[in-house]
Amino acid sequence: MTSIPINDILTIIFVLVDDWYQDEGHQYFPGKVGRKPAFTDSEVMTLMLAQEFIPYPSETQYLGFIRANHPMF
Repeated sequence: MTSIPINDILTIIFVLVDDWYQDEGHQYFPGKVGRKPAFTDSEVMTLMLAQEFIPYPSETQYLGFIRANHPMF
């Protein structure tokens, strides 16, 4: 059995989440006052969903992977 690279998993999930967000999800997340966030709502939802598909034993290890591989986190 072959595995899917993590970058591909993140891309697939992001496309699905962002398409949903643009169509109807934006109405559930109204704009907020204050500084513009570093991540979009779609990106945050992608990272949350991807955690279920990427085999890290703990949330701490998953967040460590994201911090090490994403320059804005």
